Order: sequence, then structure tokens, then C-alpha cells
Amino acid sequence: MRLRPSTLLAPLLGLGVLGAACAGLQWEPLGPRRTQAIPEVSRVGSEECGVCHEDVRGHEKIASYHGDCEACHGGGSLHAKTEATADIRHPSNAECLGCHSVARNTHLQWGNGEHSRAGLYCTDCHDPHATTTRHLRGLEHVRFPDIDAASALCLSCHDEIAARLGFPSHHPVPEGAMSCVSCHDPHEDERVAFGDRNQLCAGCHQDTMGPWIFEHPPVVDDCGICHAPHGAVGDHLLETIQPVACLGCHTVADLAHHENLSATGIPGNTIGSPLTRQEAATFLDRCTDCHGAIHGSYTDEFLRH
Repeated sequence: MRLRPSTLLAPLLGLGVLGAACAGLQWEPLGPRRTQAIPEVSRVGSEECGVCHEDVRGHEKIASYHGDCEACHGGGSLHAKTEATADIRHPSNAECLGCHSVARNTHLQWGNGEHSRAGLYCTDCHDPHATTTRHLRGLEHVRFPDIDAASALCLSCHDEIAARLGFPSHHPVPEGAMSCVSCHDPHEDERVAFGDRNQLCAGCHQDTMGPWIFEHPPVVDDCGICHAPHGAVGDHLLETIQPVACLGCHTVADLAHHENLSATGIPGNTIGSPLTRQEAATFLDRCTDCHGAIHGSYTDEFLRH
């Protein structure tokens, strides 16, 4: 069948419109953005700041290094007169790292990390005035009320991950038994993470990692070839259900799957001939019913228990 030029052009036009729409998307910052110094200002002292900012008064008792307001905000004489947000500066990422990179290897990769390259400020996720753990901005997730504070903050931007966590098969992040930061370090650059991708999964799923005498190549390469870590419709976080997940790489065009099943009472195929073992294995069974050692085996090269 030949397609008309208009038929071929329509998908291309659709992609062009979608590309233009995506190009127009703008990420909206959460925290204050002015980091430039305010000219010709002087210090007024934290007590003066506390006259208006009663909500942060006493915070220095929890975190003494945040007790001096002007150490991060600069002189507040102009802001004390006008009370305008534009008349006070806020700390830049470099200023935060001036203190928080000392003896903390979690921040060494921040400059090249995905969040930094996306233009996030530390204050987009952290509230220096908060008394919560890690000074995280307090957010609640309406759909997942039991989720932990760090994950709720992550999902406020990562909507696509929130959708996947609602699938029937998912890691127990919505239930509060795990957190996004159990697997992800928001400050690092995953391109230079130590070890291969499977090492992250091996921290919990050690029984699937081997080493095996008879290995399954996708398992050795990347768990994500078969599994969707944030959620899937199929069981066991499989990207697609069985047997389709297996047939993406394997065929059943071998003699072991061609045994005739006409005597078993299984109905014939669409042309009336008896169903073959190949058809039964492809459409009626799960591959793991026979090949149960899907992650690897010490005894069987066909990954059977």
C-alpha cells in the first residue's frame, strides 16, 4: 500500500507543532532570585530583622549558622525602610556552597548536575529559615498523603514520575516506605555516578544480581531494559507484560516450541489447524513459567529452575 504525500506530511507537521510547544515551556522558579548585592547599604542587625520577620525569629536556636540574617542577605538598611523584596538580596548557590561544601561530598558534583544545569537555586528546594529536616520546603502531595517530605518536593516538579507512581506496580514511595532520595541524589551528576546502573538496584535486590554461571545479557547490562523503576502497569515493574517483554529479543522459531498440542483440547488457530507449542508459548503462557531463573542460573543454560 502506498501512502499519499499528505498522509506522510501530517505526522511531520504534528511533530513540528509539538516541538514548538515544548520549546515554549518555561520552568517557573520557586524561591527568590535576586542575588546581586544592594548598593550603599549598611548592617542593621538581626534584631531589627526580627521586628517584621517574626516567623523566622528564634530559628538560630535550631541552626546557629543561620542566625546572622545579614551574613546571607547583606546589609538590610534599605530594606528596613522600604520593606520591598527588591531591596534585599538572597544568597546565590555559590554562597550556600561556601559553607555547605565543607566536609560534604554530596555537593561536590552540584555544578555539573542536572538540577544545576536546569537553573535551580538551592532555595528552590531548601528554605534556610525552616526548622524541618535538611531545611526542605514543606509541601504536601494531595494524591499521596503518606509520601515523605523529600519525595513530595520532588514530585512538585516531576509530574511524569508522579503519574507512574500511581501505576499498579511501583516502588513503595507513595506509601512512605521509600523516598526518591533512596535512589537519587539531587545534588549529583548521574553521568559520572560511581558503578554501573545496576549497582543502584543491587543495593536492595542482591538476590537477582549474581554473578551467575549462565547469565541473562539484559540483566547484566541494565535492569532498566526490562523494568520501569518508577512504575508500570504489568507485574514486577515490567515495561511490558509477558510474553511480549521477552519476545522483544527472543523468537520461538525453534523445535522445542513446535510440539503439536492438538491432543490437549486447546482450540486450533484462526485457520483451523491444531495449536502448536510455539503458538501456546507465545500467546497463552508466561515465559517465566518455564524459564523461572530469569535473572541468571548456576545450573541451566536456558535459565530454567
